Amino acid sequence: MWQKYGQIFLIDNNISAKIVKATDLDLMDNILEIGPGRGILTKLMVSSVNFLTAIEIDKTLFQQLSDYFFLNKITNIELINQDFLRYNIPDIKRKFVSNLPYSVGTAIIQKILPLRNWTTAVFMLQKEVVERLVAKPGNKCYGYISAFTSYYADTEVLFDVSPKCFNPVPKVTSSVIRFKNKKANVPEPALFEFVKHTFSMRRKTILNCVSSFCDIPKDMVSDILKSCGLNAFLRPDSLSILDFLNLTKEIKNYRIYRAGF
Repeated sequence: MWQKYGQIFLIDNNISAKIVKATDLDLMDNILEIGPGRGILTKLMVSSVNFLTAIEIDKTLFQQLSDYFFLNKITNIELINQDFLRYNIPDIKRKFVSNLPYSVGTAIIQKILPLRNWTTAVFMLQKEVVERLVAKPGNKCYGYISAFTSYYADTEVLFDVSPKCFNPVPKVTSSVIRFKNKKANVPEPALFEFVKHTFSMRRKTILNCVSSFCDIPKDMVSDILKSCGLNAFLRPDSLSILDFLNLTKEIKNYRIYRAGF
């Protein structure tokens, strides 16, 4: 019945309570929960917040939750039967909570983090995904999603969750991570395109990565790297998001300079 969307359901009440506690709920909070499933988190949160919006893609689960909250006369909740990746998030201050679907977890995070109208997000994902989200330069797990996440949010890994806490039992361990919004400025348009390009060539030097990205002669790229305080023979996984940002700005300045001739 549930294989269409590959759902696994959290069934451990202690873990669900820890997730809710990590969200630091307040009676003034507006919560958006992604994929409430059978409602183990939803039912815990709804009495402690101003309003809760829950987006559930599965029609059967949506109807079951709708019936539950209607029968219990709980009115500070809106259930929406929709794919969250297609949902237009209203521009109001809120917190996000979810046991994120394994298959689309990183896509959902990339949709949420650039928004400016959230304060805290507490998500459960596969442990290996969480390790990539929080990885720092030089770590073997560091990559595009690590740099993307570090630009928009401060992160904290809270605790691991055993496969035994779910039904059906997954083959992987999960982890709970908390994001705090940095409210970062809108980045240079080419920033994340550049980051993605460099990590697609992660065994190449940054000199080669920059040259191939913007078709700039390598001697000029070498000058750009020096101006950013970077060794031309570094690999992409040695660069912080600030390094990528500085490089993107210098590439833009070079193009503007060349366009003037």
